[in-house]
Amino acid sequence: MEIELSITWIHFIAVIGAVAAMLYGLNIIYKRIKAKDQGFGPNTLKAIGVVLFIPTILIMAILTQFQAETLAALLGTVAGYVLSNSKPEE
Repeated sequence: MEIELSITWIHFIAVIGAVAAMLYGLNIIYKRIKAKDQGFGPNTLKAIGVVLFIPTILIMAILTQFQAETLAALLGTVAGYVLSNSKPEE
């Protein structure tokens, strides 16, 4: 029973870390937008999507029974989204 309890704590710590990474990433994006004195554009939305999506995949992988193929498909989708063309001025 102690093994199950330690796994639960590891899951809890990993989920808290992923949520902290989301909040930290959003804070960095917000500060960068404020420093450049610009609004939300396509690149900003792309950055927000990545900052929120990757930790969400991590949380889902920790808390659910993800199969390797599903995780690979989701990460491939993120890679395609990030590497797609974007405007260099933003």
